[in-house]
Amino acid sequence: MRVLVLTLPAEATATQAGWALVEGDVVLADGEIASGEEPRLPGGGSADHAVALAPAESVFLRRAPVPGANDRDAARAAPFLIEEQLAQPLEDVETAIGPAAPDGARFVGAVDKELLASWRRFALGLGIKPVHLVPDAFVLPDVGADLVAFEYGARVLARTRSADVADGGGARDVEAALAEPVAISLDTDLAEALLPALANHLAPKRVLVSEGLNPNLAAPDAEPVALKRVPAPDLRVLAAQSSAETLASLPALFGAGLMRALDWAGLLKPWRGAAILAAILVLGTAIFAAGEAAYLERRASAYASAEQDAFRNAFPDTRIVDTQVQLRRALASVGAVEDSAGFLDLAAALARIVDGNDDVRVDSIRYDADRGVLSVSALYAGFDDFEALRVAADAEDVILEDGGARQSANGVEGAFTVRLP
Repeated sequence: MRVLVLTLPAEATATQAGWALVEGDVVLADGEIASGEEPRLPGGGSADHAVALAPAESVFLRRAPVPGANDRDAARAAPFLIEEQLAQPLEDVETAIGPAAPDGARFVGAVDKELLASWRRFALGLGIKPVHLVPDAFVLPDVGADLVAFEYGARVLARTRSADVADGGGARDVEAALAEPVAISLDTDLAEALLPALANHLAPKRVLVSEGLNPNLAAPDAEPVALKRVPAPDLRVLAAQSSAETLASLPALFGAGLMRALDWAGLLKPWRGAAILAAILVLGTAIFAAGEAAYLERRASAYASAEQDAFRNAFPDTRIVDTQVQLRRALASVGAVEDSAGFLDLAAALARIVDGNDDVRVDSIRYDADRGVLSVSALYAGFDDFEALRVAADAEDVILEDGGARQSANGVEGAFTVRLP
């Protein structure tokens, strides 16, 4: 798992923050970014999540039983619970709580609003979610110790047994819990005075200190302790190795927007195959519909043109306006109103017979009202095209009678009549 670790500054006016890409116990790359800037990871790589390491002196963190029937009630009560412990007014800080543990205790955190806003701008620029805000002293290794103190340059970081997510020092009343800090950061000079006072207050039985720190500072006076000294590890590596359970237990001071990453790709993955098939089906249907529309439009244009050509042959001196209306008027003028229906029926049947047969082109039609037949001149692609028309005519319940055909330069010129049985 690759984790992007952001090292936050202690001042709200700072313009730079450190970053490191960590995999296992190896720092793959590191550098600095400006506020709102995304780090350039090597090889265009990515990270699974991000941990923002905040200076512990800038984050108030306690583990205590918070009153409230549910999370919402507890979130409302938490600021007033820690008000006397804060060094500034409630209106100047942002507070948040973590989930309740089995013993009923929660982590309660608070950060100056202006400082938190500047940290949030750095976190938003990472382009990764979720981003967990963690005090740097909180990630110190505990190995079952009651007090851990490591020296890092001009700072001494310490964590107490309350930081143990699995144990947390056990259930205690509110007063005792609020009196025990979770993660502490002290200047080296102040540590000489304050760290022994903390040790005397906690009365630890097991103490873990870094090799560069005076162990007497972390051991209570005249009390036997189990003391262990180890080299101070890289805080960035420790942050990257934080378990999901540990990160989830901390207050979401960054808010839900940076704490939750909605995996759209994961949600849509089961539907990806169906979506591709649906897209292919829709595209294929659209292409087929477009092709069919174009074909029908060409056929309609061809029929309209053939209808007008036939009308010109029958009435060469008449200007075409509306062929159907003009044909009815012409038939009415010669007293053939009663027979007009026969003509229209035969013409409609002829249109259906030749529909879809691109090898036959109707050149002219003429209606003989006395005989009740439609005389047709057509151009065939071959001599056998008439037989195909005859089969189609049988399906329309009309009779086609061959009038002969001859070969020409354009094809086979033929003639036939159409009549009702």
